[in-house]
Amino acid sequence: MQEFKLDKKYITLMKVCLVILIAFLALGFSLPFLPDENGENLKGTLMITIMCTVLFGAFSILTWRTLKKLPFADVAADEDGVWYLHIGKDNGLIPWDKIHTVKERLYMQRLDLLDIDNQELLRVEYQLLGFEMLREILNDRAGAQNKNLDQSSFSKGPFYHLFYLAAVIGFSALGFYVGKSGDPLLGYGAMSVVVIFIIYEYIATAISVKITGNVINVSYPFTNKNILLTDIDDIVIADEFDKGNRIPEVWIITKNAKKPFKLKQLGADSNLVYKTLKRAANL
Repeated sequence: MQEFKLDKKYITLMKVCLVILIAFLALGFSLPFLPDENGENLKGTLMITIMCTVLFGAFSILTWRTLKKLPFADVAADEDGVWYLHIGKDNGLIPWDKIHTVKERLYMQRLDLLDIDNQELLRVEYQLLGFEMLREILNDRAGAQNKNLDQSSFSKGPFYHLFYLAAVIGFSALGFYVGKSGDPLLGYGAMSVVVIFIIYEYIATAISVKITGNVINVSYPFTNKNILLTDIDDIVIADEFDKGNRIPEVWIITKNAKKPFKLKQLGADSNLVYKTLKRAANL
């Protein structure tokens, strides 16, 4: 049996966040009672108070509710299945064959284990110590009967391309406006660097992957790469970390390439992409 417990640093961080949010909430409440030198801005002060109450109040409630659930997030797993530690194996065991889908909840920073009717069986928080190991166990043992594993291609949606197009047009227009308004260094110089970076990021990011026979085709906006299954050394799930958030992506590691082919957010759960590609490569 292996136990996976929530990182105490994360619990401490959430408590600190709650204190800060409550402090801002209290500050917003106190604004109407603070001395105003002009004495003529009561309406504006009340508006700020209402905004602080709604914003910081909502985040405070959300953080408090999350903190209440954290003591019950620890899980354990063995060859029979997975269960919440606080319930125990005898009462809370979820057999591997009952788990139909391991669903990624990227914005909530967790995995949901679902049955064949898409009913939630258990939640796996990204902040669990040893999460990478638990995720690997889940991908090896759970969801083998998921019909989506027969899918042969994954790709980014049209909004991805529209977003980058809008970013290039927007920053180009901003640079032109600022440069024409009298600051050419910031407008034409700095904004050109930003636009070049956006274009490079777009060109260098994989937009689709397709399994055809004994080949995996990875496509980019203007190029594509055919990878023979026999050239693949390994397929893994790695993670980027952005402001403390875990962003999973699938890496295809080959014999001939110095760097892995990185696949992220291809219109599907990274666990599904990972399991599908790994099964195709017989790894």
